[in-house]
Amino acid sequence: MLHRGLSSALVRQLSTRPVVESNKNVPKPFKFEEGKTYKWCTCGQSGIQPMCDGSHRKSGFVPLKVTAKKTETALLCCCKNTSNPPYCDMSHFKVIRGNIMKSFVAPKVATPVDKPIVAARLPTYQKLEESKTYMWCSCGASKTQPFCDNSHTCSTMKPLAFTPEKTKPRWLCQCKQTQDPPYCDGTHLDVEVQTAVEGKPL
Repeated sequence: MLHRGLSSALVRQLSTRPVVESNKNVPKPFKFEEGKTYKWCTCGQSGIQPMCDGSHRKSGFVPLKVTAKKTETALLCCCKNTSNPPYCDMSHFKVIRGNIMKSFVAPKVATPVDKPIVAARLPTYQKLEESKTYMWCSCGASKTQPFCDNSHTCSTMKPLAFTPEKTKPRWLCQCKQTQDPPYCDGTHLDVEVQTAVEGKPL
């Protein structure tokens, strides 16, 4: 058996995280060695699934540490929807079924909205240049997130022009619920946003 104790912070993260789908949703068998500590990927961005490769550093996620009590092979979750991390609980069947259904849904034409569309449930890390003016998409309809592509013509909302004082990377909001636009203020961690459908308003 492996140590399954979770910190309160990690429990909160796992309970409110967005639905993260790795490139391969199916679980993978993984061989644990007794006494060795492993880091299971929670963000879904790692290139060495199901384990962490450090890709979470700019995502706000932290890996789950597990220490093997004995040498054994276990089936580990890769879809990141398991209720028993890091082990597979067959949640990937729901993810796969959902992806199949999405492929049959015809894309919808943007219609006028009074509420911003949730473009994505995670912020994006952008390198901003000093004294350069950017147009941040406030309606969520732009296809060049987080910036405006004039899709706001279907909305009563207008883009936000901002000019950074320094050249440096910043997290920009994509859920469009931030109280500090255009910057991320962590609102995407709210359960309402985490469970929102991307491409639709809350």
